[in-house]
Amino acid sequence: MRTVRWIRLAAALVPLVVAAAPPSARGCDICAIYTATELQESRVGLRLGVAEQFTRFATLQQDGRKIANPAGERLESSITQLLFGYAWSPQILLQLNVPVIHRNFRRLSPAGRERDQESGLGDVSLHVFATLLHSTWEASIQRLSVSLGIEFPTGSPRRLREELADHEEPSHPEVPPIFRAAPFWPRHGLETAQSGIHGHDVVLGSGSTDLIFGGQWLGTYRRLYGTLLLQYFLRTEGSYDYTFADETIFSGGPGLFLWTAHRSTLGLQSLFTLHTKGTDTLRGERVGDTGATFVYVGPATHWTWRTNLSADVAVEVPILQNTTSVQIVPDLRVRGGLVWRF
Repeated sequence: MRTVRWIRLAAALVPLVVAAAPPSARGCDICAIYTATELQESRVGLRLGVAEQFTRFATLQQDGRKIANPAGERLESSITQLLFGYAWSPQILLQLNVPVIHRNFRRLSPAGRERDQESGLGDVSLHVFATLLHSTWEASIQRLSVSLGIEFPTGSPRRLREELADHEEPSHPEVPPIFRAAPFWPRHGLETAQSGIHGHDVVLGSGSTDLIFGGQWLGTYRRLYGTLLLQYFLRTEGSYDYTFADETIFSGGPGLFLWTAHRSTLGLQSLFTLHTKGTDTLRGERVGDTGATFVYVGPATHWTWRTNLSADVAVEVPILQNTTSVQIVPDLRVRGGLVWRF
């Protein structure tokens, strides 16, 4: 029953990696896939994992169009998440995500070109995953689960103080606030060159307590499989009267199990990810350079060993980037995850 083993590993990995990154490859042929999934689902207890997401930003855009970057502005972001999960039953999983963030950046400032970095603990989140549907047929498996998470303000919000300075308009005090809140009103550096990297881009924490709603689907047919992930982030007001906009993430795609052995499996998936958010607000006024919609595509692989170890790697490039005002946008994103079930 090689299928059983594979499916249990795949299903167990869905909740462990979902908060760090969209899901990637899952599964094997129906026997290996089913065996892996069933063995993991029947096993309650502790599971540990680590997930990494590296993103490189080196392109400037203004209202969705690429512009020159004469100062060579760039941002390299690394988010490492430590994952602590405990399955109370085959249908219920509780998981704690602890992010550690490191960001290097080079940007324009009123004093000239600036090189700096920001490192530390991010906003910790606690998630509950519940399996609503798990059906197995002769050559197919279907699994549907939902999740609810709460994100706590554990990361430092000090970089948001830059937004206060950026929004202290030194000129045109006679202009009514309704016009200064409009998207066309310049936000950063009225008297200097405009930078695409600001405090909200490099901050470690939001200072707010937020909710995260999610849903995940996994389906297999013989050696073919597919995954879908939907997440919605409901944001509240945080430090310095700054409110990050709500975010929506949709990810998924078809895959193929390339290798299905007794002890291990290997899958390859074509991944599609949509990430969209509105504009943030500061003291009730819109922060014009914060709205964005990104579409990523790329390959993802998933590997399992026995019923204990599973690993994911995904490489994504943006094919659509729609932004407001002047922003630095990603050129490359690499994600990976490793999970061990006891």
